[in-house]
Amino acid sequence: MRILLIATAAISLGGACIDGHARNDQKGGQPSGAFLPGTFDSTKLINWTVRTGNAYYMRDSGDAIYLYINVVSGDVKQEKPRTPLNVSLVLDRSGSMAGEKIEYARKAARFLVDQLNDKDYLSIVNYDDLVEVTSASQPIKNKEYLRKRIDEITDRGSTNLSGGMLEGYTQVKSTKKDGYVNRVLLLTDGLANTGVVDPQELKRIVQTKYLEEGVALSTFGLGADYNEDLLTLLAETGRANYYFIDSADKIPALFARELKGLLNVVAQNAVVQLELPQGVKCEKVYGYPFEEKDGKLQIRFNDIYAKDEKAILIKLIRPKTATETLNFTCKLQYTDANQLKDMKEEKSVAIKQTGNAGLYREGEDKLVQEMLALFESTEEFDVIMAKVDDGDYERAKSEAAISLQKLESKSRHYNSARLEEQKVKMKEYVKRIDSVQTMQVEDRKMYQKSNKSANYEVKKQKKF
Repeated sequence: MRILLIATAAISLGGACIDGHARNDQKGGQPSGAFLPGTFDSTKLINWTVRTGNAYYMRDSGDAIYLYINVVSGDVKQEKPRTPLNVSLVLDRSGSMAGEKIEYARKAARFLVDQLNDKDYLSIVNYDDLVEVTSASQPIKNKEYLRKRIDEITDRGSTNLSGGMLEGYTQVKSTKKDGYVNRVLLLTDGLANTGVVDPQELKRIVQTKYLEEGVALSTFGLGADYNEDLLTLLAETGRANYYFIDSADKIPALFARELKGLLNVVAQNAVVQLELPQGVKCEKVYGYPFEEKDGKLQIRFNDIYAKDEKAILIKLIRPKTATETLNFTCKLQYTDANQLKDMKEEKSVAIKQTGNAGLYREGEDKLVQEMLALFESTEEFDVIMAKVDDGDYERAKSEAAISLQKLESKSRHYNSARLEEQKVKMKEYVKRIDSVQTMQVEDRKMYQKSNKSANYEVKKQKKF
């Protein structure tokens, strides 16, 4: 994969570093066991593999079948200009942002300005109950002017999240160009309490903006009072990232983390398409929205960064009456951001029918089954935390006991460090459920947000 070099010096801010040579300290880019020895080529832009959960399915059984698609970008250094950005920064300026929150938000905005160049487009939007455009989308030419405008943003009013978000989309669309990374960055510390507030309607808006206009959305939640479930939903639907910020002084560092990825986009408009055999339907795709139409399944994951990894597990339901080999054709399409060239690759896998239970057991792919256990555990963890949100502590503990028992069994069976780590996290959470009941309201909210954020990063297989 091509690392797109940036002609700037390394800049440190709040513990974060944006490096002119696209240094990436995360462990992404190293395949997590999905590639056979000798098949991963670190000089390639994209490596990818498709695996079945089992080489066989049992005759007369209605069991689900699984496909695992792992997409990993390599590390090819090439001195080419990086992909330019078209970004709208949308800042909450409601009354609850008073003090150090708005101060650090301004600091993050100034940092963003400092990192961009005259090939990039930036707009800055602020909102409370009113929505204002601090600076309309335009090339970065007068940084001092932008810094002064940012310093004029002060706290006031209510939280019209939808209005600010929509204006951010409008600004990006107004200067949208092929070959640019188009992204809205939304920061909030409170609940949407004016404008559109229904989560499903907000999700519909974000989905439409991505599918029809190609603009992605990253969300940043600050403090105890915002709705983390909503911001996670919007980021997943918007095909970008969600960040939990537990203290205002971390705002610049997390903006730097987001920007680090944006400055190192190597593939755009990435989409996986799976052709389904007749009668086979998709029940879910773990961690990603999907579209199914006319026997084809599409998973769009938008941009791929330098040394990035996308782990996609698909759960499929087949007809009980199926009597033949199930053949799947998988296509990966993306635009090489360095060469601005559309790429298309194809792989095929098959699952055979058997009535032999021994052969079925031997056909199991342990990596895929390990990932299935991991993704199922994250879903169960989300349910447990939702029970705690609802105050149903005893139900949370009883469901956690079942999940932990399954995790323990799977962890031993697959000798899995990943499952063991997830088990330890869940066990620690369960041990503290009783103390959660006596926490102050704000402490309980922060504790829940922290655990949900960690579970989200496991679901997304993020390696920061």
